[in-house]
Amino acid sequence: MRSSAPHTVDHASDGMSEKTESKLSRKYHESGVRDRAPLSVALLSVAIQELPSPMGSGIKLAFQESLIFVLMVGGILLCALLAASARTSRLAVALFTAIAVIAIMPDWTSNANHTWLALWTIPVAVLFREWWNSDLYSFYLRATLGIVMIAAFSQKVMAGTYLDGFYIEFLNATGSTTERMFSILCSGDPTGPCVFNQMIGIFILAWQLIVGVLLLLGLNSLIFLAIEIAFLLGAGVFADEMNFQVLNIALLCIVFRFGMPLWLGALSIALLVIDLFTISTLVDLVVSHVG
Repeated sequence: MRSSAPHTVDHASDGMSEKTESKLSRKYHESGVRDRAPLSVALLSVAIQELPSPMGSGIKLAFQESLIFVLMVGGILLCALLAASARTSRLAVALFTAIAVIAIMPDWTSNANHTWLALWTIPVAVLFREWWNSDLYSFYLRATLGIVMIAAFSQKVMAGTYLDGFYIEFLNATGSTTERMFSILCSGDPTGPCVFNQMIGIFILAWQLIVGVLLLLGLNSLIFLAIEIAFLLGAGVFADEMNFQVLNIALLCIVFRFGMPLWLGALSIALLVIDLFTISTLVDLVVSHVG
């Protein structure tokens, strides 16, 4: 007679794992950390943005060159931890604002778009005792992201390089590994224009315009949020720039008052770590070993 003991043990183990995960998720939600986690992730993205890539030769020099740099990154990481607690979340925003004024703003001409978006959105939270429960703060972020999307659309239209597909063609020729992912579509005649490059460029423009308009119109659908997160992740893979996408995802979670589920928080942190090395570098490394 076949023993059923192993089968029973497997079910018990699976049940225990699911029960533990469910208990952790429930505690995460009931404590309110889920509602404040997006700001923690947003702050973490800023800290990662300021770090040089480990694959570059300048990382050791950067850390040895300036104690202020080390204190700045360490301070922002501390802010990310403090932001998760209801008692210290507002203090975290105030501390981040002070760090930004002292260490980030003086170099304002060289700040990346990611940094400017963070400076335009995160410090405002200090005005609200419980920013995670504030409709006004959520509306402010919604309006800001909507305007940013439409501004990005307008800039690309005026440049014209997305409408004619030239920028996508340029990336196919000179970009990183992930930025060349669509080059296979236009491998036929290299001298003539490629309609696929133009289609991709127009799709990006349409996406930014539609999202910007829907945000400003106040659409508050979780389906819309899920689709936008998927698009942001896809754009992050293509542009090999997950950091900026994670910041946008974190801010959108606040806009929609959805909070950040454990799985999305874990995914965001993993993507920030990957972004330090760049996706293209990791892909090239895997391909070189497989080859």
